[in-house]
Amino acid sequence: MKLQQLRVLLAVAQHGSIHEASRSLHTTQPALSKTISELERELGVTLMSRSTRGVSLTAYGTALVKRASVVEQELRHALEDIEAIRGHDEAQLNIGFTAVASSGPLPDAMASFRRRFPNVALRGFELRPQQIFEGLREGRLDLGMVSTCNGPGTNAFQWEPLFSVAMHLSVRTGHPLRRVRRLQPLVDADWLVLDPIDDAGSPLVSMMNMHGLEMPRRMVHSASNLLGLQLATQTDLISMWSDFVFHGAGPLRLQPHLLEKLPITDELPDFDVFLVYRSADLMTHACAEFAKEARHQAKANPPWRQPRRKGSAS
Repeated sequence: MKLQQLRVLLAVAQHGSIHEASRSLHTTQPALSKTISELERELGVTLMSRSTRGVSLTAYGTALVKRASVVEQELRHALEDIEAIRGHDEAQLNIGFTAVASSGPLPDAMASFRRRFPNVALRGFELRPQQIFEGLREGRLDLGMVSTCNGPGTNAFQWEPLFSVAMHLSVRTGHPLRRVRRLQPLVDADWLVLDPIDDAGSPLVSMMNMHGLEMPRRMVHSASNLLGLQLATQTDLISMWSDFVFHGAGPLRLQPHLLEKLPITDELPDFDVFLVYRSADLMTHACAEFAKEARHQAKANPPWRQPRRKGSAS
């Protein structure tokens, strides 16, 4: 199996067409088809189904493409490391982060990193945790900054505690339930949910599990934190927000007196933020330097808290 064969396979899978793939690779269609056929003969399986509508991957093709994309990304990382050793800082760094993580040391870390490595193409993507894990597995992301209320997740990655931030239940100013002090009376109220409830690390799920309560039945789901903040301040939905929203740190800057923290006496979970990566040994030079910068910024007079040191980080 040759690297060029894998690159051809990836191009065809991406474009769904032999014609478009040949154009992107600047080669002829017969040459590309020959490469795929040789790979299929070598493996003894059919990788693609061909029809008048184009080509589609078989189960064998899907399995190979999944691994081939990682191989291609690792080769890119190897070439970038070689250039770094030669004294060239031209590279590409892709970082996935959750909304809460973006309000911590991330902006300062990115700004400081850019000053040190101006030629590195730095790309940030705000994603849900599962999307970050998928990007790390497939090699599309080099590093993740993941917030969770349930401690480290999958053992497929390294989880490095970075910082913690408190969560608060809140309602709009003047809400009829604004003086409620216990969680139980709130279960039947209307709730705003910002994280998927099938994620055990989401704050609402963690909070209800912590106190043995059932999930609320009446919920409005929003995948957008900006939309969620508007809903929280303009409707009677109960919502959970980090300290960042109330203290004006990060992009979700709340105008004063729009939300009230509920005086809840029940314990609420913290959001713990982790650096997540496949392996420190597999980090490129640029990725390792950015991780150092993120650690430094997390310790430099933060408005958040240092991560708690115990068996489970949450």
